[in-house]
Amino acid sequence: MKIVRSLLFLLVITRFQFSWCQNKTKINPSELTESRVRVNVSNLSELRDAVQQSNQHIVLTPGDYVITSIPEDSRSFVCSGSNNVINLSGVYINFPVGTCKDAHFNITGSNNTLKGGTFEDTYQNGMKEVTDFGSYNQNRTTLAKGLKGGADIRVSGNGNTIEGIKLTVRGSFPYGYGNMYGIGRDNATGLDKRCALLITGVGNTVDNCEFQHRAFGHVIYMQNNADKTVIKNTYIEGAVRPSNDVYTETNDGDLPKRFGYKMPLGQMEGLPIPRDVMLNLTEDGIRAYNIPGSVTVENCIVKKCRGGIKLYMAKGTVKVSDATVLDCIVEGYSLNNGGEMINCSGNAAYGPLVYMHFDNASNQKIDLNVLPAPHAVGNHVFAAIKGSNHEIKLTPTALTTPIDATLRPIVVGYTARFEFLTTNYPNVPLGYEKNYETHFGKANYKASNITIKNATEYPLILGDLSNSNTISSFGKVTDLGKNNSVFRSDKKD
Repeated sequence: MKIVRSLLFLLVITRFQFSWCQNKTKINPSELTESRVRVNVSNLSELRDAVQQSNQHIVLTPGDYVITSIPEDSRSFVCSGSNNVINLSGVYINFPVGTCKDAHFNITGSNNTLKGGTFEDTYQNGMKEVTDFGSYNQNRTTLAKGLKGGADIRVSGNGNTIEGIKLTVRGSFPYGYGNMYGIGRDNATGLDKRCALLITGVGNTVDNCEFQHRAFGHVIYMQNNADKTVIKNTYIEGAVRPSNDVYTETNDGDLPKRFGYKMPLGQMEGLPIPRDVMLNLTEDGIRAYNIPGSVTVENCIVKKCRGGIKLYMAKGTVKVSDATVLDCIVEGYSLNNGGEMINCSGNAAYGPLVYMHFDNASNQKIDLNVLPAPHAVGNHVFAAIKGSNHEIKLTPTALTTPIDATLRPIVVGYTARFEFLTTNYPNVPLGYEKNYETHFGKANYKASNITIKNATEYPLILGDLSNSNTISSFGKVTDLGKNNSVFRSDKKD
């Protein structure tokens, strides 16, 4: 009964927090400045022409539209104008998969606001959710069809705002298998991805949006010269799938059968597809690549993605506050050097809540409220900590009873690669011994001068490569390292 009450409470809170994601129909008088001319448009062709001009308040007549009503070579709205408000409140635009060659909106101008509107990638056969993944991936024309350039919305201009939109993303290949068949150049099947929103410009903001992502690709991601990006008040939801389901795909054209139900790539190559875990059907919720600039994330929820908020490659200031990450697969949060998480929350239902990618990760400040995961599956750890000079605080919420059916370890300073870092640590997972020795048996992930206050029940393991760390923990502590200062707390605080 306690578990049910906890989950119901979380559901109510989530719905309440994002009630403001509904589109507004009012026009803010401040947007009708003397520098903007009001332009009313009544169809998609007129909208496409208008967004190429500047200094306008563009209003499309509310209603339902389908992109195939305009010629194929005109089905991308290239917003090359600047200083526009593009008000699409009350507008729904249907983008059937397989009918568009480029981004739905390509914002190359600056100081624009794309406001309101519901945009949906739809399957031409009317299907909403994929259930037969084998057949789906064999239809590369109207189902498993990605998008040129990768993203439904691209923002390369500066100072733009995406506000109050809802975007549902569908169509990619392969779909339904997580990272199993590759995510980049090193892939086993070829890739045809589809992402939601790509930001490459400076000073762009995403506010009060909802992304329902049902394709393999990132939801919001930053590349090239992206800087001063702000993502706030936004809800992101992907999808997951039990790994056991792939064993029901028995037709000759089904990908799992074609590869003998084995992992085809990387350190897991040749091993059977793991059972009793979850597979991510999308990539990361909020992701930064090797960008020079800063990223601010405020009051966002990310659910059921590969990684939740994954910003370790950003070179500028990273600050994440009041965010929640739930039910992600590879990791919940990952920061860069000096990155901060303030009053954030999350669970480790299907993968670690915290992971540090770079060996020399340093000076991260992590303040996390740990949410319950009674539905958790898999043998993953709760967190993987390495690097130096971090300050980490893990606090249970009032709802974390029981916190998890498995008390997953927080591992600090370890020799195992991510794929071999499980609840069995420091032992190698049963059946993985050959791969462990061949690929990464001598990994060297040191952890030093880290302060951790663990007020949860999760146990903490200081691995062989931990040195001079200061630990206060309610959960059990196993110290295999050197010169660590360990204090057991008698209560959760």
